[in-house]
Amino acid sequence: MLCHAEEIGLVLSGGGGKGAYEVGVWKALCEYGIAQKVTVISGTSVGGLNAALFACVKAEQAEKIWVDIVPSRLTQDGALISQEGLNKIISSIPLQKLNKGYRPHVFVTTVRAKGKIIKRFTSKPGSDAFRFLLNEEPDFEQIRLKLLATSAFPVLTDPITLADGYKYTDGGEEAVGGDNVPLAPIVERYPDIKNIFVIYLSDRDHVKRRIQKKDFDTKVITEIFPSIDTDGSGFWERMLDGTANFKEDRIRLLIRQGYEDTVELLQRRGMYPVSSYWYE
Repeated sequence: MLCHAEEIGLVLSGGGGKGAYEVGVWKALCEYGIAQKVTVISGTSVGGLNAALFACVKAEQAEKIWVDIVPSRLTQDGALISQEGLNKIISSIPLQKLNKGYRPHVFVTTVRAKGKIIKRFTSKPGSDAFRFLLNEEPDFEQIRLKLLATSAFPVLTDPITLADGYKYTDGGEEAVGGDNVPLAPIVERYPDIKNIFVIYLSDRDHVKRRIQKKDFDTKVITEIFPSIDTDGSGFWERMLDGTANFKEDRIRLLIRQGYEDTVELLQRRGMYPVSSYWYE
């Protein structure tokens, strides 16, 4: 059971269109008074985008963006994943809220584009991950670019050049040292946070890598998985029906599933909804 004043960390995995599931999870966490205790969110790829979205707008606004705007913007001009459309969505988010003293803090994870071929033979998950705390970035243009970088899906989108002159791409590429379940920033920089929620975008049978709780014996880690198969079988099915599926009906289904899965978990723990409130 969580105590009233306890701070909480939230980890959001990457997975393209499956990120709608995290919106449903966030809705439930808000309804049950947990989101209001989240002081840091660490996300990769779409999880990084959602981290900034959840920090800057209310849950109902985040849902509206996903349902009303994402389907058309992310597939504009016939693209599987439109980087231009994504940029327009990011530009509509009030990122100025992410100032240095604002909570929750938001981390996004990326990898450098240079040397990827070599990294495939030398890297392990997280070994080449670059993690940016957006609240430490005074330039809102760089915040926008870092959000584009964390979600720069290989092949389908272009690498993003940041202020240091390096090109960065999707932080979820674990084959080249990325980290699709970015727990590390919370554990390393927020040692006082004991309770951490980790949200996956694949069900237990299909998730590629999950947190080993035995490695974090001082933390209470709550994992939330989709109770449905969000991937399918085969590369193209995983891509077209999962990662690159931004259809409105699919988004609505995943939001509903994320909400229901999270409510079921919280109710099993004897928790109840609380009055709605948020940091204005």
